[in-house]
Amino acid sequence: MRSKRTLIFTALALLSARALLAQEFVQGTVSTRGAEQRIEPLPDARVGWVDGVAVMTDLDGHFKLAMPAGWPARLVTSSFGNTPDTLVLDGPPTKPLSITLSGSVQLAAAEISERQASTRLSLQTLQAIESIGARELKRAACCDVSESFMTNATVDVSYSDAVSGSKTIRMLGLDGKYAQLSMENIPFVRGLSSNSGLTLIPGPWIQDINVSKGIGTAVNGPNAMTGQIDLCLLDPATAPGFFVNLYGNTHGRAELNVNAAQHLGKGGDNLLMVHGSVLQSEQDGNHDGFRDQPLGKRFNIMDRWMQRTDKRTSQVILRYVTDERNGGQMDDAHRSELSGGRRYAVDISDEMVDVIAKNGWILNDPAKSIGVLTAARYHTVSSVFGNNDYQGTQRSAYASVVYQQLLKNSDQFKAGGSFQFDDYEELFHQPATGRMDLGRTERMPGMFAEYTRHRARFTMVAGLRADFNDTYGEAISPRLHLKYDVAPLTTIRFSAGSGFRSANPIVETSAALASSRRVSFEGEPGFERSWNTGVSILHKFKWLGKKWSVGADLYRADFVDQLVADLDRDPQQLVFYMLDGRSFANSLLVDLQVQLSKRVEMKGSYRYYDARTTYSGVLRERPLVPAHRGLLDLGYISGNERWRFDITLNGFGTSRLPSTDANPEGYRMGNEAPAFATLYAQVTRVLGAWEVYLGGENITGTMQRQQILSPHDPFGPYFDASLIWGPTSMPMFYAGFRFTLKEKATPNPSTH
Repeated sequence: MRSKRTLIFTALALLSARALLAQEFVQGTVSTRGAEQRIEPLPDARVGWVDGVAVMTDLDGHFKLAMPAGWPARLVTSSFGNTPDTLVLDGPPTKPLSITLSGSVQLAAAEISERQASTRLSLQTLQAIESIGARELKRAACCDVSESFMTNATVDVSYSDAVSGSKTIRMLGLDGKYAQLSMENIPFVRGLSSNSGLTLIPGPWIQDINVSKGIGTAVNGPNAMTGQIDLCLLDPATAPGFFVNLYGNTHGRAELNVNAAQHLGKGGDNLLMVHGSVLQSEQDGNHDGFRDQPLGKRFNIMDRWMQRTDKRTSQVILRYVTDERNGGQMDDAHRSELSGGRRYAVDISDEMVDVIAKNGWILNDPAKSIGVLTAARYHTVSSVFGNNDYQGTQRSAYASVVYQQLLKNSDQFKAGGSFQFDDYEELFHQPATGRMDLGRTERMPGMFAEYTRHRARFTMVAGLRADFNDTYGEAISPRLHLKYDVAPLTTIRFSAGSGFRSANPIVETSAALASSRRVSFEGEPGFERSWNTGVSILHKFKWLGKKWSVGADLYRADFVDQLVADLDRDPQQLVFYMLDGRSFANSLLVDLQVQLSKRVEMKGSYRYYDARTTYSGVLRERPLVPAHRGLLDLGYISGNERWRFDITLNGFGTSRLPSTDANPEGYRMGNEAPAFATLYAQVTRVLGAWEVYLGGENITGTMQRQQILSPHDPFGPYFDASLIWGPTSMPMFYAGFRFTLKEKATPNPSTH
């Protein structure tokens, strides 16, 4: 059935490609002089022929414009707050154009007040991408990348359980393990780190986060089943020479981030980033005898070296992180006589080493290039939850070679191969089931090809992957993306395709460790495979003198094969088995962004999920997934940019809880989690190179009071700390400062 479906899908992609009309393009990049005369990409600039068609530049300042009706032709580039540029071309250019706009003296005041939105929806990108910029990341004043999504409706963040402090994400109604979490377009948060890896990446290391929804492209990998979250690191060439961020909060957490950039001339640029975090204050806001957050220490260091020449770009990234957390019962908590007075302890230790190397070359023909990506990881995990003991080691290596060629009509062809190696040692022990050895070694070579075709307002990308895993077998993954520009400020996108992944069930399911459930497997695990289809529309316009952006998207994921974690069969069991029945997730999202004034921007979102899976023969709603969510966000920047205010209100609807009806009456949690709301706010004062900020999280005081079943008998049969639907701690307030020492850059000349 799958092979027949794949053939039909591929045939439709090829027919779509042949149906398009031929037309050539002019392409290039638009830049502007930013702070301290640095040359920076200029997004949303208008590029068009006099009395002809026009387009808007994308997030990186790139544009592709259909050829004019005849030559010579005048190309006009304009952007609010910059002097327009007119370029006369006698004929088709032989290489991409590079256009740099100068700031306008007359509009100097407007340049200050017309600011780039902190979260941007692009009209130019092939996929529906939401870009979280540097200003938005500063609203997560410290901490890790998972906390950068608190003001985002596409990605949900919550604690995976009540005792470990690990955060997990959800996208399009499904767990974050079904999204591809990459760094610089290299698969990064995966394997043993798939459930908690985002908490081990500091936010101040990141320049942008690009969130793309729906099936990923064939080149970027096979695992983007619901979307891709790509972390773009700070660029050593443009990063400040020295940066410090010091943070502390009322829950006893303190963090220090220090970045230092070195500009080495022809030798390249280097950026060293160091992060340290400690939490040594016990909190028990709901008085259940357990720490709301585990005590912990974390050290994180990364070095990124880059070198750019006319025909080559190289970079090497080295990273080391160690993280220790100690949670469980409070030191002075009452101990049950049934447990012999023992303290239920949670001890988690992570240690990880990453090495990444990327090289790209432009060949003798400027239209041809090749890229080589390699990565290696060594990761050890030790997790002890009371009597449950998990020990894991991951040794991984990844390599990918991508060949890219621009065709004569400005279309594009990409092809290449990849190899993923994973060696897992996993030992899980619990008193009820004894010792489980889940170790395995996977070797997966793959090949891929992708064809991009541009025709006036229409773009198509058709791709195909073929991968073979020596443990789980082969997987064929066709992908199709279509984009049609209805008007210069209105775009419709469509995507469809299949993806797959291999699971690490114990580390990906919090109930396996943070409960007394007996863990068992029925049958052998296999690949998880799904089809994802989606459509999105984005429209930007001016109304009542304001700039508006309205986006809506609808996505559906259908699983063909899935490893089901069944919490409903018995509240004292966790059963893993391959799907026997239907499993799907529908996601509807509506986004609205508006610049209310020169100083105030507003963002509002509504999201609806319908996610269901067959559990033991019964199709049920996926547990702990709220069907409805709303978000309202306001941001203010003063005229002199010395004050910033931000406030975000999140609302979550009800969600289904796994059934605990079979437990005795005193050990039940109910069948539905209530609706709730959370409020975040921050104020920042800028004093030259210094920024001082104050803020609060969960200011509404929302808290899940019953977080743990049977907290007074944690070694008993009914203990369960994995049924988390809401915040697990009381309101938190924080303060800190940033110091940025910038180096003066020599501006590059404008070229045409």
